[in-house]
Amino acid sequence: MADSLPQSFQPGTGVAPASLVEVSISCRKLIDADVFSKSDPMVVLFVTDTVSRGWKEFGRTEIIWNNLNPDFVKKFIMQYYFEESQKLKFEV
Repeated sequence: MADSLPQSFQPGTGVAPASLVEVSISCRKLIDADVFSKSDPMVVLFVTDTVSRGWKEFGRTEIIWNNLNPDFVKKFIMQYYFEESQKLKFEV
C-alpha cells in the first residue's frame, strides 16, 4: 500500500494553521504618575521567544501626551497560530 502514495508527500511538512491578526490597544483610568501634568503613556508589547523562553520586544506604541485614557493609533500585526499557546505581555 505504501507504494501507492504520491512521491511528493512528505509526512510532517504541513503548515500550521495560522492567520494574521491586528491588535489594537487602549487604556482606561491609568494612574496619574506625573507631578505637574497628566501621565504620558505608551505601551510596549512583548512575546515569548521560542529559543530562549524569555520575553522579546515585539513593538511599541506612540506616546499619548497628558492622557489617562489613551486610544493608541499604532496597531500590532502578528501571526495567530490556532490551538497553540501564544503568551503576550503588555507594559504601560
